Amino acid sequence: MSDAVTEPHVAELRLASASAADYCRSILAARSETFWFLTGVAPYRGFSRPFADRDGRWWWRPKPQFAWALDYFTPLERPPRMPTGRCAFGYQYPVREEQADSRVHFNVIRDLSGYDITRLASQKRRAVRKGLKELDIGRLDPGDAVVAAEACEVWHSHVQRTGWNKPFDLPVFSGHWRPLADHAGTNVLGARDRETGRLCAWLIGRITAGTAWVDTIASHSDRVAKRPNDGLIFAFLYHAARLPGVRHANYFLRSSLETLEAFKQSLGFDSSGLPSRLHVNPLVAAGLRLLKPAAWKRLRGDWPPPRLTGDK
Repeated sequence: MSDAVTEPHVAELRLASASAADYCRSILAARSETFWFLTGVAPYRGFSRPFADRDGRWWWRPKPQFAWALDYFTPLERPPRMPTGRCAFGYQYPVREEQADSRVHFNVIRDLSGYDITRLASQKRRAVRKGLKELDIGRLDPGDAVVAAEACEVWHSHVQRTGWNKPFDLPVFSGHWRPLADHAGTNVLGARDRETGRLCAWLIGRITAGTAWVDTIASHSDRVAKRPNDGLIFAFLYHAARLPGVRHANYFLRSSLETLEAFKQSLGFDSSGLPSRLHVNPLVAAGLRLLKPAAWKRLRGDWPPPRLTGDK
């Protein structure tokens, strides 16, 4: 049987999922950011925390006082009724194509049903097979102090290699890591070397509002040869696709980094953009057009895709 159709063995994972309301309320109760990757790059603590509009729809803030709908796959049939003081700079939400005035270039899988090895680019299939074969992939307990120390070591190595985000000493890292245990629909997965038992990489995946979100993934620079990133993301999406009601996947915004975008696309993600309506405070819009035209174009989704260099 050819490589294109032979399905690898994927170890069983019992993933948690939650409704948008349960997920967002758990974030609010834990006083955490909506997504873990914002830790370390947040302008101030709690800026991203979710809120509900007057119709009960949930939103989160990728920037201070600017909101996106949490469920970005269900077009709104009428403008939202937003609460006062939650998104003073503006908001953006999904609509039907004919109603759009902008696009949000999330990396998405629009139909996650039946996700398997055939969704991947050919070179990525080999990498995923290697990761699944040579690593033990399973749930991690964020409340375990030993696991937190291992995860912190991986995080430091990841930050040093990529230059993204910033390192934390163990007490600070644990303070952000431990609350993940209390977030509804949140799955912390790890990939361990089967020979040494060392933690090679970890992934935070959220499953809420019918969407599997790849929140944060970090890998140790000395332990990437066995392809832990590939194995972790594939295993997460594979099992999420088999949960009732999970229809989509989101790996956040398209990046200008060619290798990162090639990695995401090789796993089946597409960043061509979701049709949207954009509401921006007129003073903010004028300031962006004048002082930060590139940021304004990106907000509208009017920016060129990166030039991809191959299947990474």
